[in-house]
Amino acid sequence: MSKVYPTSIRTFPAHKDGRDFVLAADVNEIQDELTGVETVLGAKPQVYTDAVGKRQEYKDVVSRLDAMQRYDDQVATTVNSLVDASNTGWNLPVGTVRDTGTVVPPAPDQIAFSESDWHPMTWNRKITEYPPIPLFPWLTSSPNIVCPKTGWWIITMRVIGQIPSGPASLDHICYARMWLSDHGFDLTTGQSTNPRGTPGHHRLSITYAGEWYQGERLQLQVRHLDSMRVNNRKKYPNPVPSINVTGWAGLTYIRALPNAFTSRPIEDVDPL
Repeated sequence: MSKVYPTSIRTFPAHKDGRDFVLAADVNEIQDELTGVETVLGAKPQVYTDAVGKRQEYKDVVSRLDAMQRYDDQVATTVNSLVDASNTGWNLPVGTVRDTGTVVPPAPDQIAFSESDWHPMTWNRKITEYPPIPLFPWLTSSPNIVCPKTGWWIITMRVIGQIPSGPASLDHICYARMWLSDHGFDLTTGQSTNPRGTPGHHRLSITYAGEWYQGERLQLQVRHLDSMRVNNRKKYPNPVPSINVTGWAGLTYIRALPNAFTSRPIEDVDPL
């Protein structure tokens, strides 16, 4: 009798010792079916060779099937996301947080700066977070925004600070920077300059597009001072008072990075 697999599944009779004779035909049927299974699977079914001849060998067929299923699941997730995006827009994970107002003292000296002149904004109000499952672990009343997932990000921070009153002949400068507190360097900086006493406020925006690594803490820091010397004195104290500054931060997660990207490389560290 010839093999029946893969057209159907053969049913073999059960044999008992001392009662049944196992004939050559019985063994031949088993061999025929085994050959049928091998024919369908082919040689080395645990090995995949792509169109350019690159081989990927798995431990067994189950491992190869599992890898195929995982990839299929990823494709399905991506397709569903694209379908959703076509209906509702590109639903990239986003978050917005703000500082409702921080009093920032002036730099004590116009010509001798120090790190203590920078003052971090305190994030104390979350505005937007999508998707609803918390992606951004905001730390209430903290200056730090902690990266929840290593990837490529676009981060924009906006500052509005009052322009102090006083002589219109002196310019007042307000600086802002995105500061990585874990590494001690900034990602980007910006400034606004206005004559003191000018009606209105300093308004400046700074943007960073690049890698952000899980666990890194990011701050918005501000400093301000007059830009001109006062009365030709040997030391030039900053005569402006403290000002009130408000900050906003908007973050968009664009895409993941390769698995090899686990921490910020030394080449990306500020050389200063």
